[in-house]
Amino acid sequence: MYTFIRNLDEIESLESAELGALANVWQERKEILQTSGEYHEFIRKMQREWAIETGIIERLYTWDRGVTELLIEQGIEASLIAHRGGFDRDEAEKVAAIIRDQRNIVEGLFSFVRGDRPLSEHYIRSLHAEFTAHQDHVEAQTESGRPVRIRLLKGEYKQQPNNPKRPDGLAHEYCPPEHVRQEMENLVAWYGEWESRAAPPEVLAAFLHHRFTQIHPFQDGNGRVARALASIVFLKEGLFPLVIRDSDRAHYIAALEKADAGELRDLCTLFAKNQRESVLAALGIERSVHQARHAEEILSSGLQLLRNRSEVEKTRLDEVFVHAEKLRGMANDRLSGIAREVNAQLQGLTPSGGKHYCANNDSAKNESDRRFYFRNEIVEIASIYKYFANFSKNCSWASLTIQSLNHFQFVVALHGLGQKHDGIMAASSFTLFRIPREDQSGTATVDVRPASPDFFQFNYVEPFESIQNRFREWLEDSLAVALAEWHRSLAREVES
Repeated sequence: MYTFIRNLDEIESLESAELGALANVWQERKEILQTSGEYHEFIRKMQREWAIETGIIERLYTWDRGVTELLIEQGIEASLIAHRGGFDRDEAEKVAAIIRDQRNIVEGLFSFVRGDRPLSEHYIRSLHAEFTAHQDHVEAQTESGRPVRIRLLKGEYKQQPNNPKRPDGLAHEYCPPEHVRQEMENLVAWYGEWESRAAPPEVLAAFLHHRFTQIHPFQDGNGRVARALASIVFLKEGLFPLVIRDSDRAHYIAALEKADAGELRDLCTLFAKNQRESVLAALGIERSVHQARHAEEILSSGLQLLRNRSEVEKTRLDEVFVHAEKLRGMANDRLSGIAREVNAQLQGLTPSGGKHYCANNDSAKNESDRRFYFRNEIVEIASIYKYFANFSKNCSWASLTIQSLNHFQFVVALHGLGQKHDGIMAASSFTLFRIPREDQSGTATVDVRPASPDFFQFNYVEPFESIQNRFREWLEDSLAVALAEWHRSLAREVES
């Protein structure tokens, strides 16, 4: 039975302090980028990716990530789709037309936001008409479950139920056609209320997206329209369109299912993480923009730029280093406590005549000669998370070592994020094992693995109290993953 959509009860517990602070960093930086060719090319590529991925998520077409990256770089060409995607020429032309429609739509979202127009049902219906311009039919099911092919109403609310069957055979009930108009009126009105109250964009986008998908007002194309609506929310805040990649699909669907059950947090978190990636990618092009400036521009503004940057770095950007040292101290204190506790218990477990079992903690501040001790491992983990680990300004770490049946280490490392210092840093956590080198010259590291689903980002804008609270939660999650890995390794040793 369909449950009518509800307004948001509150937003504070759903807000991402991390995204809010990072968005402020972006607002400070983007003015210098927006007039550059590099920035416009960055946006064009993002629009292409949005256009491609929004169809892949809906399974309008499928291929591997390499085809997507090729189309992002070279443009939406039917010949590329046919050659690399495995389509015949006619089908490739149809797919290219759908993607171009979607690219035109995302370009139109930018124009819509620049025009400062209010969101309306009329605009939402027009979006649907654009999305389905090259889609004439849709697969549906009768009440008995028999598949049928029906004409797609473009830009019109559905006239028939569209309740798909779940894998368990039960129907997922969306809004009945007779209630769609009232539900959409409510949604647009509630969105307007929260927008006027400056609700955080990740919360407002998740709310609008989820409630729209609950209604499912159109016979088909609802997911694409929902992601377009969420993108509008972010664009209005000076951020980026919401690109949900095929690699995010499982998390995306799981977050929507949790939202169906009344828990919107996971969807807010997913959207905030998505925007974080976009902001960090945009900040990453600043270096190339500076390099691309003509000599005349550099000569005329260089000294002032250096002057301004020096002042900002000394007064604001370097505040992140103070935060980093406090976080290292937090990690070190936590790992030191665990080392003492584990070490006390290991004392009585050392086998007679065997290697001494023990646990200890170590740490290196940024001023230490040992701060680069885990450099290779940090770079390896950063490549998994797809960011550049910068050691030029700040690097520190804390570790926990447990020696028993094997030599296990858990490391929390703090370092710069991106190719230049922008007042943004990262913390990564990982586990590794040490084995003796064949030449007896010490130990080598093996089996280096991330100890958290994501790295931890912090910057000079976010208040330290907020950073500290987020870090404490991230550290505990990382520690749980690390100790579980240690436990599994012992089980393997015992079995062998």
